[in-house]
Amino acid sequence: MIVVHIPSWFPEAGKPLNGNFILRQMEAAGRYSEAILLRHVSPNIEYPIPENVHFHPIYGAQKRRLFSLYISEFQNIIKKYGKPDAIHLHVALSLGPIAAFLSRKFHIPLVISEHWSIYQPMNRSQLKPLQRWELRYMYKTAAHITAVSQNLLNSITATVPIAAYKPQSVVGNVVNPDIFSLKPALQTHPKKQILHVSTLDNDAKNIMGILRAVDALSQQRNDFELHIVHDFRNILAETFVRERGLTSVVHFLGQKTSQEIASLLQNSDFFLLFSNYENQPCVLLESFCTGTPVVTTPVGGIPEIAHADNSVIVTPKDEAQLIEKLNFMLDHADQFQPEIIRNQAMDICSPEIIGKKWADIYRSL
Repeated sequence: MIVVHIPSWFPEAGKPLNGNFILRQMEAAGRYSEAILLRHVSPNIEYPIPENVHFHPIYGAQKRRLFSLYISEFQNIIKKYGKPDAIHLHVALSLGPIAAFLSRKFHIPLVISEHWSIYQPMNRSQLKPLQRWELRYMYKTAAHITAVSQNLLNSITATVPIAAYKPQSVVGNVVNPDIFSLKPALQTHPKKQILHVSTLDNDAKNIMGILRAVDALSQQRNDFELHIVHDFRNILAETFVRERGLTSVVHFLGQKTSQEIASLLQNSDFFLLFSNYENQPCVLLESFCTGTPVVTTPVGGIPEIAHADNSVIVTPKDEAQLIEKLNFMLDHADQFQPEIIRNQAMDICSPEIIGKKWADIYRSL
């Protein structure tokens, strides 16, 4: 099978991790099909393309010429590989209209896979009228629709009703089990380690709620540290930590590679996510693959992967309850079974499992 992948989200200057989970899905799909990546990119930047994915870049493309440039390069792909069996659009906006046009012009089935939280009830009002029209056009064209959680699929059909009449599947995110390997059996730290990884977007991740809870908890006990990996700075959060005298408790680590995040997870007692909304956070799956339990909220697709074997659940925005659960985990995180956590995660997010799901969808077309 030959599949052309068109990702709306892609690594770029200043955002090297943008859409990296999409590249992992392409790598998984490429295990069972000929995966061809088509994307306009900036010149003179190296992109982390998986080895089993054929990259066809369009360099320095101007927006007004995107359609013609994509059509031209798509024709080159047909000449080189033959007519593709499917076009796989990763995230509907902003390249969806191009992918749908190519699907119609060349009579090739279109698969749409979605990761974006814009469909969630608290966010969908942000969609502009033109975007809503584009989504209807894309989902009308699609032969199959997938999302990383059933919750997100339900949100898509509530936002774009025509999507409800299309074949649908849940295909989750992928984790590299070689990088995110099982944590060592024995760990010794002067203080217990809590890890948080996010963009520090307070609306979604409620980082200020975390910091207020940690501030209150630090007045009850001094045997823990919170380490924060973040793509971007949050000046409000940094100021709060400094003014509350938490610099010895809360440590902002900046951006880290996947290997570095894996090491941090392996050396943490547990992972913390206090989100107001989510889809299927890759970092939760990564934590599970290292055998590290989590404290998290039951929002979006999280209840589909978080349960009593691997998590402690806290109500969104309930900071008093968060303090209670953090207290509990600081004393009882070692009661979780890392091997069980990892084995269960491997059943839902390994490259082999996800790759086979994509192969089944492509064959169904």
